[in-house]
Amino acid sequence: MITDPLFYRLFETSPETFFLLLGMPPDAAQAMAARYEYQAIELKETSHRTDGVFLPKEPGLPIYFLEVQFYLLPSVFADLLAKAYTYLKQHDPHQPFRGIVLFARRALEPADVVPYQPLLDAGVVQRFYLDELPQLPGAPLGLSILSLIGEAESQAANVARDLVARAKAEIADTALLTGLLQLIETVIIYKLRRLGRQEIQTMLQISDLRDTRVYQEAMEEGREEGREEGREEGKRELAARAIRNLSDKRMLADEIAAVLGVDVAFVQEVLKEQTGG
Repeated sequence: MITDPLFYRLFETSPETFFLLLGMPPDAAQAMAARYEYQAIELKETSHRTDGVFLPKEPGLPIYFLEVQFYLLPSVFADLLAKAYTYLKQHDPHQPFRGIVLFARRALEPADVVPYQPLLDAGVVQRFYLDELPQLPGAPLGLSILSLIGEAESQAANVARDLVARAKAEIADTALLTGLLQLIETVIIYKLRRLGRQEIQTMLQISDLRDTRVYQEAMEEGREEGREEGREEGKRELAARAIRNLSDKRMLADEIAAVLGVDVAFVQEVLKEQTGG
């Protein structure tokens, strides 16, 4: 699962979800989100991009550094702290900071945390496990989408259908609704790999998503970038550059493939080359 763009889009679309995750009540989370700006910041010295940073808009509030982990990585806490301290070194913000690690499940947390234990004990670094998030009736949509990520495959489709119905009933803003529906659809695509996109859209009753003005504008923007690049370079390099441009807009691999009409494996290859992975 390509998690970084997914989580970026979730917290960009619904930033209060992050503060709900930290245990704040809905009203407080909404108010706190308004006091922050969420970014994915590239650290120049390391050429590594953070999974996300919540930057406070006023003095005194902590900066939150976010790391999302869907596979076992012994250095995850070191990576988080390296990015945090690199940012502090470059920007000298004179504000406290907190590090947040979102593990897909508890088993992915490294066994040896001795170097980081004082920071964990002090709450400077906190851990959350997506498959252990409580299922709260009527929880805000963003938090419910986070819970969907950790949902068992057998229940994921039913939960997703309920979330789609809730989104359509609760969200009047077209752009916000489109973003949330895309997030739900993307989670299910990666959880139910045996099904095609059309089957999933039919199952979730979001086949009309591709007909919305917002999505069509995004599609046309991607095609136009591809056409512009194509006047100057060969076909493969054209596609690769268009892929990189759309990736910068936080589109997922399968969405880029659909916009440009290329194979998703080619998109993944280009993105892998871009990150040096």
